[in-house]
This record gives sequence, C-alpha cells and structure tokens, in this order.
Amino acid sequence: MKMTYLFILCTLGIFYHKILQIKQQQQMTRSTEESQVRESHNGVCANSKPILSRQTSWKRHNSQNEKENDIDDIRIKRGRNTTFDYISCPLAHMGCRRDLHQDHLQEHYLTAQHQECVTKCTMLCLEKLHVEPKAISTLLNNDEKYSQVMESVNLLAEGLSVLNDDNTQIHSNQIQIQNSILEQQNQIDQLKNSIEESVKFSQATQINSRVLETDIESIKQRVSDLSSPATNDGTFIWKITDVAEKMNDSISEKQTSIYSPPFYTSPNGYKMCMRLYFNGDGQARKSHLSIFFVLLRGDYDAILSWPFCFKITFCLYDQTNNQNHIIDSFRPDIKSNSFQRPRSNMNIASGLPKFCPLTMIQTSNNPYVRDDCMFIRCMIEFESLSKLAIRQICKINVALPKTIQQKLIQEEIERVNTPQTSVSIGENMVTSNEKLNVS
Repeated sequence: MKMTYLFILCTLGIFYHKILQIKQQQQMTRSTEESQVRESHNGVCANSKPILSRQTSWKRHNSQNEKENDIDDIRIKRGRNTTFDYISCPLAHMGCRRDLHQDHLQEHYLTAQHQECVTKCTMLCLEKLHVEPKAISTLLNNDEKYSQVMESVNLLAEGLSVLNDDNTQIHSNQIQIQNSILEQQNQIDQLKNSIEESVKFSQATQINSRVLETDIESIKQRVSDLSSPATNDGTFIWKITDVAEKMNDSISEKQTSIYSPPFYTSPNGYKMCMRLYFNGDGQARKSHLSIFFVLLRGDYDAILSWPFCFKITFCLYDQTNNQNHIIDSFRPDIKSNSFQRPRSNMNIASGLPKFCPLTMIQTSNNPYVRDDCMFIRCMIEFESLSKLAIRQICKINVALPKTIQQKLIQEEIERVNTPQTSVSIGENMVTSNEKLNVS
C-alpha cells in the first residue's frame, strides 16, 4: 500500500512539472511572437508610404545620397554637429545605418541599403504571418492536452484521496490486528505455562501415586505378616491369594515380585523369607516361575553361625488328591554375599529361577492354582534328606499339630536311614497318618 501511494505521488509530480513546462513554453512563445509582430508591424507601417512614393525614383537620388553621406561624414569629422542631431534608422536591427542626421532621414529611406532592409523585414513579417496560425494551432492543441492532463490529475487526486482514506483504515485495522495478535500470544504463553505446570503436577502426582502404591503394598505385606503366624521350626507354608491379579501385575511390570511373611529356624534362629517372580526373572523371564530364598536381619544374628549353610527346599503344592507336588532344592554358596550375615534389612535373593514352567500354572484347571490361590512351602534341611523322604514329608497332613508332624518327620528320617524300599516307606507313612487320624 505504501509503494502504491509513493508511485501516485511521483506520477502527480511528473504531470505537474510537465504542465509548468508547457505553460512556460506557451508564455515565452506568445511574448516572443507578439514582440516580433509588433516591431515588424511598426516598421512596415512607418515606412510603407515613403517606400511606395519613392520606389520609382530611388535610383535617381542614389548619387545625391552618396554625396550627402560624404558631406555628413566630413561634418562629423570636423565636429560641427552634435550627438543630438543623429539618430538610428528604424531598421537598424535589420542591418541598416545607425548614425543618420535628422535632416537626411527622408533621403535615407530612398537609399538602396534601406530598401534592402525593408525587403528583408517584409519577408520576415510574411514568414511570421505564415507561422502564426501554426503556432496558434499548437497552442490550442497544448490547451486541449493541458485540459486532459488536468482531468487526469483531478482523477488521480480523487483516487489518491480514496487511497489515503483506505490506507488510514488499513493502518487502523493493522493496529487492531497487532493488538489482537499480542493478546492471543499472551493467552498462548499463559496456556503454555499452565500446561507445563499441569504436566509437572501430573508427573509429581504419578510419582506420589507410585510411592503410595509401594507404601500400600508394604503395609499390606506387613498386615499379612502380622496376620500369618510366624513359624520358628525352619519350615513355612506360604498361601498366595489373588494369583491372577499378581500374575498380571508381574507381566505388566507393575509389581514384578512379591515377598512372603518372615519365618525362623528357631525362636532365636535365622530370620528369612521367600521371594516369588510370577513372570520369571533373568533368563527365565516369561517362561518359568522363579522363587528365591532371602536372609533377613534378625535380632540374634550376632550369636549365630555364619555363613548360612543349610540346604533349602521349595515345594509347590498339588491341591488335588494326586499330590503331584513340584519339589526342588539347592545348597547355599557359602562364598556368596547372599548367605553372609545381613548388613542391611535383607540380603540379595538367591534360589531357583526355573522353579516351575509357567504353562503348568497358566493352563485352565491346573492342580496348582485353585480358587485363585496357590501354596508354596519352604523347608530348611538341618539333616541331609533324600528326595523320597522330602516328598513323603510334603505329603504329611499339615493339619496335624506341630509336635505330631515333627514326630512323623523324625520317623521318616529314621526309616530313610534303615534299608527299606520306597514302597514300604510310603506304606508306613500312610499307616502312621491313618493311625493318627483314627486316634
């Protein structure tokens, strides 16, 4: 818009300059022609009668004029005349004499020199009269062009006025738009700040939520530990509820592992617990159920023997009458820090990453998960037992009192030490259970 405005101003300036030039040329032409015509007309009118009356006799007086001129020259030389007695011929500008005595002016008009100048002046007047109509026509054309130019200038002036009004309106609109843009930019900045604050608040909320979830799980674990009676004979049966939910939490990595309540080897013995990974750990991830043994810091660790060196056995109970329990054991690595005296609340877990294939507990109607519950037993072997003895011990009715269970376990150990077949051991075990149940 500004470029258009400048272009119009430049165009108007050029038109105005041309108009001034045309006016000046017209004035100069008119003044020059008027002066020339006036001078020519005066000269012709003043000398027309002498020229007509003396044209026939100019030759006759030519010699006489020459004599008079000679006499005048002599008088001038002698200084007998004054400067006021001499004048110039009216056609002196055409080349005629400029120093004529007043008394000889009439005779000068008849001289050949003057007649030649008259002829020149006449021809010049005729040429001027011939050129005058053309000049007048040119002036008329210039007047018409001037009128057209003035009309164009007026139109351009009107357009310029409209453009100026439009420019003012556009400038006003531009200011309003700029103010609106500034307001919107401020609103955008405020929204950005609000979004950033919301994101920070959301992140902080998520962190707090995770911390609270961890605290809740810890509280639940403590409540479960308090509600579950702690054993102090080196064996513990862990009831795990909500298996499906815990399995999903482990798969989604919301909570990859869970801990059992603590138990002891004796009232003043080692403190320990189990750690279970439903979706596996390490190389067994997504393929096996992983179970580990964890030594905890106890109140009597200072008077216990270290490192912990007793064999550890895990048993996943078959909850049907088939009693096809999954049993596996491992011996501690006494060089590992996992079995040294705990320096913190718990040592690093150690155990069986591939305890049980996941397919065995994920299939429908499997015997190890019933009513969304499963049972895992941990036993500390203070004496070396065979796999058969351990399997028979796991079949002992856990509803029996501890003393009876210990008695039956001791009998099984004694039978293992005697040369008997596995069948007789099983029969004796069943007989003993039946006797106890009957009694």
